[in-house]
Amino acid sequence: METETKATLAAALATGYVLGRTKKGKLAIGVASVLAGQGLLSPKELVSRALRMASESPQAAQLLDQVRGELMDSARTALSATADRRLGALAARCNSA
Repeated sequence: METETKATLAAALATGYVLGRTKKGKLAIGVASVLAGQGLLSPKELVSRALRMASESPQAAQLLDQVRGELMDSARTALSATADRRLGALAARCNSA
């Protein structure tokens, strides 16, 4: 990424952060997109562009893989706990009947 692009992105992020902290989210999105030189974009378009840029970075790909793995482990644990609880409740109903 070029130095000028990095500086523009940093300025857009800093401005967005400041405006976001003051509860002016729509204005923050508009200012960030204008500073990024993209004109006015919707939040969905901004997120998709940011994700596309992040996916090109090897560090971001590594981080996404790590987070994905942790999320999968958490989902498996939650699913297992739910299944155990429901099966236990079913067994308790069968034993009391």
